[in-house]
Amino acid sequence: MDSRLFIAEAKALVDEIKVFSLVLLSVEEEQFQGQALQKRLNQTFSGLQNNTLNSAFVLRDVAVNAGFHVEPRRLQLLGEGERCWPRS
Repeated sequence: MDSRLFIAEAKALVDEIKVFSLVLLSVEEEQFQGQALQKRLNQTFSGLQNNTLNSAFVLRDVAVNAGFHVEPRRLQLLGEGERCWPRS
């Protein structure tokens, strides 16, 4: 996935995950929306080509803090990227 496309999708996902975490939903609706967000999260991270993008770090942090799963291999790649370009 092109970096610009990843950045745009990551920003949208971060915003949607934050809203999802704050809104009270029925159990069924929470499961449905949670599964849809998890699927998009998986697709977005699978398209990540540049593991030093700040937006990838932000998306990882927001997703994990909201209880979503990020594949261990992706976490490892992002950790490697963070060591190359530490955030200030």
